[in-house]
Amino acid sequence: MKKNILLFGAFILCLNLFAQSKKLTIKVLDGNNNPVAGAIILFDDVRQKRWTNSNGIFKTKLELEPKQISAFHPKIGIKKIKYNGTKKLFIKIKKGKNLYAKDNSNRNQFYNIYDYLRGKFPGVNIASDNTITIRGFNTVNGSTTPLFILNGLSIAQETFSIISPSDIKSIKVLKGPDTAIYGARGANGVIVVKTM
Repeated sequence: MKKNILLFGAFILCLNLFAQSKKLTIKVLDGNNNPVAGAIILFDDVRQKRWTNSNGIFKTKLELEPKQISAFHPKIGIKKIKYNGTKKLFIKIKKGKNLYAKDNSNRNQFYNIYDYLRGKFPGVNIASDNTITIRGFNTVNGSTTPLFILNGLSIAQETFSIISPSDIKSIKVLKGPDTAIYGARGANGVIVVKTM
C-alpha cells in the first residue's frame, strides 16, 4: 500500500514538473524579413545546444524563463530582447553600419577568435584558458575581463567566444581615453568586433 502511495505521489510530481515547462518557438528574421537559418540562440547569455532551422525557427521547452533572449548570426549581427513570457517570439537581426576598415589578414588560418587575437594586438594577453587581460588596466570589482562589443552591441564573453575568425570584418582593442564613451563598463579595456 505504501509503495502504491509513493508511486502515485511520484507520478503526480512528474506531471506537475512537466506541466510547469513551457513550449517556446522563436523565429529569427533579417532586416528584409527573410528567415535566418543557423542563428545561435542564447538565454541570459548562455548558448543553447541547437540553432535555428532553414526556416529560421528554434523550438524548445523552458524549465526556467530567461530574462533576456539573444539571436546571433556571425554574418548579420546580434539582437537582444527582454523575454515577456510569450510562447511565440520574433527576433529581427539587422546588419550594423560599416564603422571600421576591412581587415585583410588571412582569418581562415585561425582556429578560434582567441587564436586570432593572440600576438595580433600589443598589450592584449590571452591565457591558455582564454582569459583576456589588456595590459595597463587594474581590476574593477575583482574582474580583469574587458568589455566585448559586437556590431555595436555589448555581448558576454560566451557569445564573443563563438565568433568565427572567418566572419570578422574588423577588430579593434580600445585602451585609455578611447574607452571613455563606454564609462565604467570599459574600465578593463574594450574589444570591438565588426562582422561581415
